[in-house]
Amino acid sequence: MAPVDELPASLDLRVGEERRIPLPGLATAGYRWQDTVDGQAGAVEVGWERGFPEGGAPPAAGANAPETVTVRGVQPGDATLRLALRRPWQAGAPPEREHTIAVHVAAGE
Repeated sequence: MAPVDELPASLDLRVGEERRIPLPGLATAGYRWQDTVDGQAGAVEVGWERGFPEGGAPPAAGANAPETVTVRGVQPGDATLRLALRRPWQAGAPPEREHTIAVHVAAGE
């Protein structure tokens, strides 16, 4: 999984196109990635895959479960995806890590 500084700062998508982005995790310490979308929120759809794939090799002891965010272009526009790694029970505490992705969605061909 890529460190936060290796994650994309921007995405250019077409309507219907999606991009999967693996995120560095700290699930063993109780952290989970959360998202908010600003700007033209209807331009994108955000989905999550969390945990180890079923049927795969057993994870190493203490391994953090992978988290992958999927960003899908829904309609033309610009949105800002804000990702924050935090413990769900620590509302109001600053995130352990955060990353912002500017997303531009163009009409499909």
